[in-house]
Amino acid sequence: MKLDKSTIAREALKLLAVGGLKGLSTRKLADHLGIKGASLYHHFLNKQELLDHVADAMIFPALRPPEPGEPWDEWLVRVAVTVRRRVLAYPDGGLLYAGARPPLDVERERVDYFYKPLLDAGLSQNMTRDTVLAVIRFTIGWIVDEQIASNRSDKRSQHGFEFGLHALVWGVQWKLGDQSGRATP
Repeated sequence: MKLDKSTIAREALKLLAVGGLKGLSTRKLADHLGIKGASLYHHFLNKQELLDHVADAMIFPALRPPEPGEPWDEWLVRVAVTVRRRVLAYPDGGLLYAGARPPLDVERERVDYFYKPLLDAGLSQNMTRDTVLAVIRFTIGWIVDEQIASNRSDKRSQHGFEFGLHALVWGVQWKLGDQSGRATP
């Protein structure tokens, strides 16, 4: 197996899926890959950079562009729901993602991915930034709460998540002057 950042991140996701963050030490990852721990730092500057790539690999399959003619608000809700589903598939996925940022080599691509549909719909640069950050932070915060609550056998509902997500998006629509309420829970 040829080791590069992407391959290592995907292999790290396998460890995360089995043991959560406790199962994702650099020693365990190196053992899993059949290399020495120091070899990981040939690819990553530090453990945080590695975790940033793991978090990106976790959500990347959820990142799909809008369908032709799909309104920005429906697209944004769809992406957030899909990201939630992906992150919840990994024990401690929410905590991992909450502490991560897009890797430097894909940061511009991720920002463009989230910003373009909103900018194309007429949102200002500032409103786009604030909307994207609010949706991401709400989604990841909800996931972290869900994962912590599930450890206490206290289930949170998808309905509650989607209600809050729609309320947030409706607030942006209201701020834009679009009070049609097009998105529905």
